[in-house]
Amino acid sequence: MKVGGEVTPETLAPFGIKVYELTESCTHIMDKDKASIDDMYADLLNLGTIFGVEDKAAELVDGYREELDDFTGGLETGEPLRVFVYDSGEDTPFTAGRYAMPTALIEAAGGQNIMDDFEKSWATVTWEEVVERNPEVVVIVNYGNVTAEEKRAFMLSNPAFANLEAVKNDRFVTLEYVEATPGPRNIEAIKTLADAFWSE
Repeated sequence: MKVGGEVTPETLAPFGIKVYELTESCTHIMDKDKASIDDMYADLLNLGTIFGVEDKAAELVDGYREELDDFTGGLETGEPLRVFVYDSGEDTPFTAGRYAMPTALIEAAGGQNIMDDFEKSWATVTWEEVVERNPEVVVIVNYGNVTAEEKRAFMLSNPAFANLEAVKNDRFVTLEYVEATPGPRNIEAIKTLADAFWSE
């Protein structure tokens, strides 16, 4: 579903299909702040209202907030690590920008998305930009026909990336698609990232 595409809330309405779009996607049609874990909480609360289970949704969100606060409260970090999100693409990389959930996940884990000034959610950038910003860690989103290991091998074997800190130190971490997009597995994703960032 995308603005100007064939499948939109307007084209589905005649069939009686109501649509809820995740908060992350709202950047396509309105001004929005940088991605935040609060976006995921808002979606859960909204879905709770839609399906008449407000109390259950509120209980879930309260639990996630407490779990994340407990985890980040005890997390020892250093200077924020420079992190690149590698979703897909070899000629040009598809990545997470300012409004995509990985930006919030990376920040919660003590890093900084090197593309957090990119005024998009998910979009294509150039490899030149990636090289110039020299990530210390690469987060690979695992889905589709190209495996996370194949994406890692592509970056490790490409001479153009040989001087990247992440490549020199072989610092890659994998998130499953459902962890990198808004949803209940975001909390575990933050823990996965933090472990990869700070356990070495």
